[in-house]
Amino acid sequence: MLKQIRKTIDIYSMLKQGDHLVVAVSGGPDSVALLYILALLTNKYRLRLTTAHLNHGLREAEADGDEAFVRRLSADMGIACVCKRVDVRALQRVRRRSLEEIGREERYRFLRETAEQCGAVKIAVGHHRDDQVETILLHLLRGSGMEGLRGILPVRDGRIIRPLLEVGRAEILEFLRKEGIKYRSDSSNENVFFLRNRIRNELIPELTLRYNPQLIEGLCRMAGIIRWEDDYLREVVRQIVGGWGIGSDFDNVSVPLTEFCTLHKAIQGRIIKYLLEGASPSRNGIGYRHIEAVLFLTRRTESRSVSLDLPFRIRVERERDILRIQKMEEKRVGGKRGFLRKTSLRFEYRLEIPATIHLVEIDRTIRLEWIEKPCLGEMKDRPETAFMDYECMTLPLTLRNMRPGDRVSPLGTRGTKKLKDYFIDRKIAASLRREIPLLVDAESIIWIAGERISERVRVTERTRRVVKAEIIVGGGGLFRKQEEIGTCLRKSEMI
Repeated sequence: MLKQIRKTIDIYSMLKQGDHLVVAVSGGPDSVALLYILALLTNKYRLRLTTAHLNHGLREAEADGDEAFVRRLSADMGIACVCKRVDVRALQRVRRRSLEEIGREERYRFLRETAEQCGAVKIAVGHHRDDQVETILLHLLRGSGMEGLRGILPVRDGRIIRPLLEVGRAEILEFLRKEGIKYRSDSSNENVFFLRNRIRNELIPELTLRYNPQLIEGLCRMAGIIRWEDDYLREVVRQIVGGWGIGSDFDNVSVPLTEFCTLHKAIQGRIIKYLLEGASPSRNGIGYRHIEAVLFLTRRTESRSVSLDLPFRIRVERERDILRIQKMEEKRVGGKRGFLRKTSLRFEYRLEIPATIHLVEIDRTIRLEWIEKPCLGEMKDRPETAFMDYECMTLPLTLRNMRPGDRVSPLGTRGTKKLKDYFIDRKIAASLRREIPLLVDAESIIWIAGERISERVRVTERTRRVVKAEIIVGGGGLFRKQEEIGTCLRKSEMI
């Protein structure tokens, strides 16, 4: 068993020399065995151990006995111990979810907090091969997809490690017996009220006896294969989403539907799940029905805007060729509950030429500089850049986003039109319009960034001083290309 554990640690690079580990110890056989095995490996890896025990308050005197046992065990081994008590039943009344789910959330929250407080780099937990099979069957019975059938991960988030994952319960109990190591038994593990206990004590023995004596090995092998494939698909999703300019902030994202709808449905579903989970607390609580509802929204063909409200105050809106996923803020007016967009986007920067300004609100950088007068061909060949006649501007200059009543005189047209009407003509979704920077002088808008300049500042034969304005990479932000949000332009319109 020890040989297999060392192999698992090496294969998944669980430990490094000098690591400080928080070891989750409930007092049961699995966690006690984990603690002793890590203690045996202390010299090889120069480990520093801290034990952590969470008392859920569910089994009263028995739970108190577990806590006292872990404290004594840690003291006898010369290991620092951190214990905490929580009232899981009280939390259940507030959160209205299962005791198992809340207990798990609180346990991992406690372990992370303990690791932060004591400076540990890893958290070791005692899941083993039998736990893996129980988890796979539990997810199978609930109709889980690939993510559930991959089972328990050997390493999660680069921090939580499971050194015992490839050894079984019987091997662990035999190790404890041979070494004469005492542990506590949890009476709740026999309670058939919990589905996991019924799977452990009834379903797995029946399947093993009547259907497949190698059930545990077979399901673990299947989980390993699914884990490889799932890792690959996750990376594909991250690359696609990153290509759309979506980073780590999922509170307000835009998906270009023209490109999205060309993808295989399996990837579409994964992308939606990835984005919805990113906007949910603990990246959890998003189910199949939520993903299907959003996919249905992407397939609707009507031209008007349609929206969908999901749990965790997530709103999904389709506006023409853009799918918008936003986190809303709760607001009560007159005793009634309603939701607002999480932020009311507004920015305004005064500037003088030359200037490079990073617009932190939208994570984009604008640069304005003096240049020699370009030729017509050069201007047409650079659609991402605006060239303007400085002497036709009326100072001061401001970079801001749209305001009510804004008007513009687009290049190549006579007179002015409402900026809102311009955006409608260009089929730019309403939810995206406030993210587009505007260069404004004392009279009116002279440049819609990434779109078009004003007729008033066009470069002519009489122009003597030229200002070049462009959206650049750098300064902390990468401008989301207009073609990625459905506003692809003809080069001739960008002079």
